Amino acid sequence: MQWNLLRIRKENKLSQAKMAEILKIDYTTYHNKETGKSKFNADEMFLISNLFDLPIEDIFLPTDSNLIGVRRKGVGHG
Repeated sequence: MQWNLLRIRKENKLSQAKMAEILKIDYTTYHNKETGKSKFNADEMFLISNLFDLPIEDIFLPTDSNLIGVRRKGVGHG
């Protein structure tokens, strides 16, 4: 799930249908990408970054709270 994107999209009062239109993709395709069933490609990430005037990493990289769960499971410790 793209939690940052969901939050930013809602803060900007944009629907998933409008985001799909902006990206020139089908609504279902956008929905699947936002919910994590499929991945955004690089071009889509750049378009979204430009749309919201935010760095890609602020939208698409995991939040610290997501990383805490990974650390607790022992992933990432070398």
